[in-house]
Amino acid sequence: MNIFLKKLQKKQDQLSPLEQQVLEYILEHPEEVAQSRVNDIAEKIYVSTATISRTSQALGYSGFQEMKYALIRHMEDGQRPIYRPSKDLSQLATRVQFELTQTLQAIEQPSLEAGAKLLAEGQRVEFFGVGSSFSCCFEAARKLTFSGRIADAREDWDELRIVANHLTKQDTAILVSYSGETMLSLEYATILKERNVPIIAIIGAKNSPLEQLATIVFHVEVTNGYYGEIDMSSRIPMHLILELLILHYIEAYVEK
Repeated sequence: MNIFLKKLQKKQDQLSPLEQQVLEYILEHPEEVAQSRVNDIAEKIYVSTATISRTSQALGYSGFQEMKYALIRHMEDGQRPIYRPSKDLSQLATRVQFELTQTLQAIEQPSLEAGAKLLAEGQRVEFFGVGSSFSCCFEAARKLTFSGRIADAREDWDELRIVANHLTKQDTAILVSYSGETMLSLEYATILKERNVPIIAIIGAKNSPLEQLATIVFHVEVTNGYYGEIDMSSRIPMHLILELLILHYIEAYVEK
């Protein structure tokens, strides 16, 4: 059983008997659930579609579709390279070099130029990153501030929500997310999208829900790494994209 399914399993005791029945079916038939409609599953396990929706919400998702998408993404991740962290410097160097090379090859110059323009034109630049992604945002906001822009990265989730609700189309938002499906990141992005705020998204997965909400998207290569159940996946490629964006902004708009 992969780590994603294990995380779902840990919430089993928080569910009602009917919801536990739904979760058990998901754990035993993940491939089938990933390809099924909610009505199909409801008929197979003799529960209502509302029960499946409540189960999905109890597992931390807005509904069945979001839970299903997360399941699909993590099944795809299971087929991606996974490394076990090691003190071996050559192994570490090889992995980092691979991630950076793949990330650089995926960058499109017009996207960097468009991103730098948004940094220059935005009255405010706000960074949104939760969990491990916050460190990327904090460092980038600091560098951008030293370059003369009004920029900030906030760690408090409620504060981020308030900021998202006050930004306008004259501002610029930068969202950093490894999966592109973190509920908080999607919540902030949805608010920003509704307020017509330009969004630069830096994501470690393709075809994610966050990608659909962004104005400009940069995909980064991140190799899944776990020490037991601790996510040790690197955020170095995110730092790289942010640094390139800031450098393009400085060279195009500050030095002139």
